[in-house]
Amino acid sequence: MEKLLIGYIISSFSLDGTVKVLSKTNMSAKRYAKGNKVYLADKSENIVKELTVSSFRSSGEIDFVKFEEITTKEEADSYKSYSLLVEKTDDLQKGFYYFSDLEKCNVKADGKIVGKVIKVEEFPAQITLRVKSNEGKEFFVPFIKEFIKNVSLENQEIDVVLWEGML
Repeated sequence: MEKLLIGYIISSFSLDGTVKVLSKTNMSAKRYAKGNKVYLADKSENIVKELTVSSFRSSGEIDFVKFEEITTKEEADSYKSYSLLVEKTDDLQKGFYYFSDLEKCNVKADGKIVGKVIKVEEFPAQITLRVKSNEGKEFFVPFIKEFIKNVSLENQEIDVVLWEGML
């Protein structure tokens, strides 16, 4: 099953092995609910071990997570820069998408393919699609209703409205 990145361990937080995580999910409370399974992956994205969440709290982009399997500060420190992953599920609400699904899509404007999404960026104002045009130039499309007309994951297409100067 496909795995999704939910964060990176940036350091230990306490003597009991709690870790500070740079969050890469907007569903931290759901992902780190007590008893949930999370996968620890090294820098090569190889899964090292399965972890069980025992407690969680958030402070903006930083999550503080305690796992049953990590019990000391030294062990937590040894996992600095490791990734935390979860299994991808199909339980998203209508109108919500995984970034990894959007990154596979062609971008269409006025019925013509104008490029392909190469990355989904999270800026303070909104989520934005980084698109590589057919000519090789990169441009951004805010992922808000004024610019996004339709998303079809089945056809791997996103219909957008482009304003003058965006391309």
